[in-house]
Amino acid sequence: MSLFRFRRWLGRAAVKEGFDNLPSGICFADNNGTVILCNRQMSRLCHIIMETDLQHIFELRHALNQPKSGVRIVDKDAYIYCFPSNRFWQFAESSVLDSDGNVYTQVQAIDVTELHEKSTELATENKALEEANARAKRLYADIDRNVRERETLAMKMRVHDDMGLCLLASRNLLVQDSTLEDFAKCTQRWKKVLDIISVADRSNSRENVCNAYSALDELISASADIGVKVIVEGTLPRSEELAYLMIAAMRECATNTVRHADGSEMTVNIIHTYMADTVRITNNGKKPEGKIIEGTGLSGLRRSVENYGGKMIVESTPEFRLIVTFPRKEKPYDKRTFG
Repeated sequence: MSLFRFRRWLGRAAVKEGFDNLPSGICFADNNGTVILCNRQMSRLCHIIMETDLQHIFELRHALNQPKSGVRIVDKDAYIYCFPSNRFWQFAESSVLDSDGNVYTQVQAIDVTELHEKSTELATENKALEEANARAKRLYADIDRNVRERETLAMKMRVHDDMGLCLLASRNLLVQDSTLEDFAKCTQRWKKVLDIISVADRSNSRENVCNAYSALDELISASADIGVKVIVEGTLPRSEELAYLMIAAMRECATNTVRHADGSEMTVNIIHTYMADTVRITNNGKKPEGKIIEGTGLSGLRRSVENYGGKMIVESTPEFRLIVTFPRKEKPYDKRTFG
């Protein structure tokens, strides 16, 4: 019998020792609020937050709402506190029943320092992501604005050059012995220019051309109407946008061949290498008398070329020459296609 009692007493002591050595704080109070059981960890925490020993559950509740100096409330709703040791503890209250049906109040204190640090890191990362997203949105807005500006510039250049071709063609019709069929053809060209302006007013976007070569054929035909024969040596690049930029350069030079050089023939050399795509344009008109001053057309063309990442050179000696070079942005051409 004494041996049984010894073993029973030893078991209770072991349970009590294990309860006291729990890393978390825990205490129990009866239905009157009197604390009947409290482990060492909870006693230490309560002594810090209350500056006295824990005897009644109501004292702990008051201290959690108004902790003593040295303890900081981190999250009032979640009952998370920062203690002077820079450890974060979360308190939680619940009700428990014993085997006889008696109700007790249980208060737990759990060390959430690591969890809080991870939450803080996550919040910092989320803030950094939000800032990055905000920067990305601003960048996308800038890109969108730049694209719209580039498309608007391309539209203005197209209208400028096409109107120049139409004006020169109209002048030629008036000074020559032209037929009604010639005037009708010129009228159709004017109609196309007006259609482009109408599209720009409605959508502020570049005209949709089905095929770059169709645009090139149209340019050659329009240039012939103003008395300029366009000779193209080489092929247009695969990039549609790059092809249209080259055609824009040809259109500007065709107009200037008549207006400034009194020429009748324009030669276009398109050269493709592994490093770049280049178009060189010359004419048989009179040589420039001095340095060429870029007007609206050439200035607009330069902006479009440079916005695409290209380089434009205007030479006046020994003859006029426009050279536009675009660094390679796509898969290089097969060597067999190089001139």
